[in-house]
Amino acid sequence: MSLQLELNDENKILSYLKFGGVEDVTLTEYNGPIPDDFEDDFKPLYFMLKDNVIVENPDYVEPQPPEINPTNEQQILMQQAMIIAQMQQMLMQQNKDIAELKGADA
Repeated sequence: MSLQLELNDENKILSYLKFGGVEDVTLTEYNGPIPDDFEDDFKPLYFMLKDNVIVENPDYVEPQPPEINPTNEQQILMQQAMIIAQMQQMLMQQNKDIAELKGADA
């Protein structure tokens, strides 16, 4: 089986194709042995081409997912929701206090 490999400057495999091509991507044709777990375990940079053979990259480090922070708009909405919740609690307490005062006058 032949593969088309997209390699970086360190011969680490970024992507591969079994057939066809992609515009504006430099592909290297590979006709050597393919590890049994290549397709199942493939991740960009996990494998590399060393001495014209596909091997696991010994320097591979699992990338960390990007930290996702709320946008400014989301932060403002969360602050407003907190303020509304506090106001609702104050109103409920005031209604309770008013009800107690009315009960004391009766």
